[in-house]
Parts: sequence; structure tokens; C-alpha cells
Amino acid sequence: NTRTLLITGFPNVGKSSFINKITRADVEVQPYAFTTKSLYVGHTDYKYLRWQVVDTPGILDHPLEERNTIEMQAITALAHLRAIVLYFVDPSEQCGHTLSQQKALFDNIKPLFNNKPLLVVSNKCDVLTRSELTPDKEEIFKELEKELGRDIMEMSTVTEAGVMDVKSTACETLLQHRVEAKFRSKKVEGILNRLHVTDPAARDNKERPAFIPEAALRKRQEKLQQKEEDEEEEEDDDDESEDMEEIQDGAITTLVPKKKKNKFKTERDIELELGDDYSIDLKKKYDLPDDQKYDVIPETWNGHNIADYIDPDIMEKLEALEKEEEARERAGFYDSEESEEDESYAEIKELAGKIRYKKGQMKMDRIIDNTKKPVLPRNTVAKKRERSVSRLKREFEDLGVDMKDSKGAHFTRTGRSTSRPALKRAKVEVDGQVRSLSRRPRDQSGVKDATQVKKLKKIANKARNKTFSAHGKAGESDRHIAVKKPKHLFSGKRKMGKTDRR
Repeated sequence: NTRTLLITGFPNVGKSSFINKITRADVEVQPYAFTTKSLYVGHTDYKYLRWQVVDTPGILDHPLEERNTIEMQAITALAHLRAIVLYFVDPSEQCGHTLSQQKALFDNIKPLFNNKPLLVVSNKCDVLTRSELTPDKEEIFKELEKELGRDIMEMSTVTEAGVMDVKSTACETLLQHRVEAKFRSKKVEGILNRLHVTDPAARDNKERPAFIPEAALRKRQEKLQQKEEDEEEEEDDDDESEDMEEIQDGAITTLVPKKKKNKFKTERDIELELGDDYSIDLKKKYDLPDDQKYDVIPETWNGHNIADYIDPDIMEKLEALEKEEEARERAGFYDSEESEEDESYAEIKELAGKIRYKKGQMKMDRIIDNTKKPVLPRNTVAKKRERSVSRLKREFEDLGVDMKDSKGAHFTRTGRSTSRPALKRAKVEVDGQVRSLSRRPRDQSGVKDATQVKKLKKIANKARNKTFSAHGKAGESDRHIAVKKPKHLFSGKRKMGKTDRR
């Protein structure tokens, strides 16, 4: 849906030069064919709208099957993009193709222009104008104009003659085409049904002029009179200033214009008028009587903040509260002698007191010990053992099972099995350190032989030294901080010259 201008035509007819002139794009321009090998997009503005201009590679006049990949990009853009097509022709034939060949290409790709607005642009008018065309070329131009229904536009990217006319015409044509397309769509019916333009018609011959109140007319008249008086005063001031310049014999003076009558004085005007005697008065605009404007407002009274007691509706609230209290007394709200406490209330109250005391005690213990103990107590009794050998024997004997010869049975082995203790693993001494034989050192794990171990250690030391020497460290454990302010740099009198190393 972006507003798009699509440029097409033979190679070397001035397509890339045109996009460079009207947009911010910088497409390569060379005097040989197929300089542009892909689509280039530039952006421009017209009527405060954003437009994109697409430059396509040149197209040659041969069948679709024989076109290469570069030409097919232009064909695909023409087929699928919703845009206005600008077909460029070169009547001077400096592009290497005759005007009849350019007309043949136009007829060949004309099906791709369906449902798109189209402009034919004649470039290089600085070399050959329309009036200098031969009769054959003029006949070709007339055929194109007859098919288009509009004139062929002339321009030159060298002298920039007609470039902006082509741009504005193309943009206007596309805008008009988009509006017409919207009118042809189904949405326009729903919108037009909701629009109604009222055309007022006179219901009789009676005149009904606009009514202006007398006060408004009077005020308007006063403003006109005031404006006339001010203009007269300004003319008088101008005459006086001319007289002063003549008297002072060429001396430079600064004239302050006279203030208008009945004009509101700002604080700046008052300051200029009073000069050094001016002092700002912040209380003169207070919405208070004149005898109370400059009273001193106390902040505290009897140790209380006065702002806490400022309530303009305090008396109304007090009166409403008293009425509510009287209504409660009349209704017998306070006459009930029934106790709200039941039998279990005293017990619940006692338990709650104990719980509060215990919680407070635990809280103080946590503060004293500086620990975070659980809030709930964890002093429950340990669970007793439910299963035992004696109980099992007793239960089986009750069921009639003889349990006398059960010594050494599996269920009587309550202790841990007395298995043979594990032998200590053999250890071996490697590089002055005693290690387990079953576990290889980490620096030898995955390494073929001792030569490779030595080589790897050398590479690791080299990398580590390179890392730490950049920061002036002896190794990973070097935490030494050198002197940050050496005395020879930060003491003594400064000399003339650079002091940025201090």
C-alpha cells in the first residue's frame, strides 16, 4: 500500500539518473548497459507524504524465456507492485537502441501495465528536443500518446529541466488513481451511507439577520475608538522623536515608546518605573481584605501545628455527630444490659494472653540471640518406636506360632551388618605429591604421554603470563596494589609546560 513510483525501460535511458535527482538514493550511473543489476529503492516527499521510487534494471526486447535473472527482477516488480509505471524512452538513441525498438518493448510488456497508471517520459531533451524529431519518430510519439490518452513528458537529467514536473505529475496521477480505486471498492458504500450533507433551504421570505447584543456592539465601538486614539498617540510620538533627532545634531539616542493608555501594568513595568526602590510584593494578590493581607500567620500554637486544625466544615461535622448521638440514645442503643461475654469467653481470653506472652518472649529471645528462630514452637515429643522384635514374637505367639527356635533368624538382626572393612587404596607419589592410584591427575587426563603434558603446561603458562603481565600482575594470586600517588609526581613546585601527568 506504499505510494510507489516504478521506473522501467531499456538500459542506459536515464532511469538511475532520475532516481538520484528526486530521492536521497545514490545509484551507480555508468555509460554502459546493465549498470543496475538489482532493484534500488529511494525515498522522497511530496505534499507532506512519503513516497518510494523503485529503479529497475534495463529490459531488452526478446521473449520471456530468453530473459536473464537481472531482467526478470524488473518483470517481477512490474507484475506484482501496486505503483505508477514511468516508461523511459530515449529519442536521441544514445542508449544503443532505436526508438522503434523501444516502442516494440513497450508493446511487448504492455500487459504488465494493466490496472496501473502509466506515464511515458522522453529523456535527454537537452540532446534532441521534440521539435527536432524526424517524421518517423514523431509518428511513433503520436501513437504512444494515442494509446496513453495523455502527452509524453519531456525532461533532461543533465540540465534537470522538467525533472520536478515529471515527479509532481506522477505523484498526482497516482494519488488520483488511488482515490478512484477506493471509490470503486465495497467499503465506500458503507461510508457514503453514513454521510449526509445538509443544504439549508429558506422556509419563508422573512429575513432573520444575526442578533448581536447591545453590550457587544457598545464594547466593539469602544475598542475602535481606543484603537484610533492609540494610533494618534503613536503618530505624535513619532513626530516628537523626529524633532529630538534634529535638535541633538546627530547624537545617537535610545527612545522608549510611550505606554498605551489603560494598559495593564506588569511587574516588569513596575520594576522599570520604580528602579532601585522596587521590591517584589507576593501578598498583594491575596484574596483577603486589605487590612488582613499582611498579617503574620503563626505556624504553631501551644505546641500544636495550626495546619492540622484548619477545617472549614468543623462545626457542621460536629453538629451532625451530636445529632447522631442523640438519635442513638433515643433508640435505646446504650440501654442494653446484656453481656456480650459467654461462658467460654474468659477461657479464650486467658489462652490468647498466654499466646501473646509466649510470642513476645520468643521475639525477645531472637533479638537477644540475633537469630531467626521459627515463630511456632518445635518442642513436640518424639514419636515412639512402634515396631520391635519382642512385639513381633508376642503377636506371633498369640496367633499360635512357636517362636522359641528363632535365634539367629533374619528379623532378629537389628544391628548393622558386620561386613569386612574396605582395604585402603594404594597410593602413588607423582611430582612430589601422594595421589590415589585409581585416580589420574587432572593435568594428565586425556593426554597421550609425558611429552604432550609438558607441552600443554608450557602453552598454559605462556597464555597465563600474557594475560596477567598486561595488568602488571605476577600471577592469579597477585593482589599487590602499587603506589597510586608517587611522591616525585605529586610534590614540589609545578614547572612551565604539560601537567596532565599529575
